[in-house]
Amino acid sequence: MELDRVILRWKKTTRALKIHEQEYGRHLTDVLEQVTDAQLVHFTDPVEAAAFFCMLDLVRQIGEEKFRNAVPRPSLEDLFSPQQHLCPERSAP
Repeated sequence: MELDRVILRWKKTTRALKIHEQEYGRHLTDVLEQVTDAQLVHFTDPVEAAAFFCMLDLVRQIGEEKFRNAVPRPSLEDLFSPQQHLCPERSAP
């Protein structure tokens, strides 16, 4: 498939973006460069394939961020609070 032509055009377009937007363009082209021929087998339009894999990456990132925000992370204070004993005292028989 002609995905390489799309990647090349998107890289050229990325260079024309404002400096603070170029990192996003580079991310999109990096995503597309990771796509294998086996993943492209169901597509006939390279732009459709590019859009699909970029949106897939976006949805994956949103899902990972939701997961990170949903899972409470203990702080160092929680890990080493006085109430928690790393070596509980043994009771004498």
